[in-house]
Amino acid sequence: MIVRKASVEDAVALQGRLRQQDYNEVWAAHGLDPDEVLVACAQYSTMLWCAEIDEVVAAVFGVAPSMENEGEGQPWMLGADEICSDPRVFFRWPLEILPLMHNLFPVLRNKVDARNKKSIQWLCRMGFSMAQNTVPYGPFSMPFYEFYKEELVCAH
Repeated sequence: MIVRKASVEDAVALQGRLRQQDYNEVWAAHGLDPDEVLVACAQYSTMLWCAEIDEVVAAVFGVAPSMENEGEGQPWMLGADEICSDPRVFFRWPLEILPLMHNLFPVLRNKVDARNKKSIQWLCRMGFSMAQNTVPYGPFSMPFYEFYKEELVCAH
């Protein structure tokens, strides 16, 4: 697996191949075609990357300015089933990307579908804090957890 800077074309290449849990989460959050939301997220992101396996886009991820909290970033990732093919790699590359996101946004915050257990476990393993309780979110008021990560800033 290689991770590289991405473009909207990489999001287009991933359309129609989202993991079922990602598809369900995007639908629950927005009530819109998840393939269209994937491209919109890529277009709106300040920083954008993709993970490729055998030269095929397996995931697209990035960070966008928060529409809810000024100065915060909304990290996101959507992927195909192949993204979980090598768990060791899947846990290694985000640790290089998260500091880059924090360079732009000291606080990273978003929501994850409470049904998306694999993503919740992965977010916790990547150092994100998870809210204790769910909140109703999206057009169907489905239960979502808020997750966040703050960059530690030392006062001088």
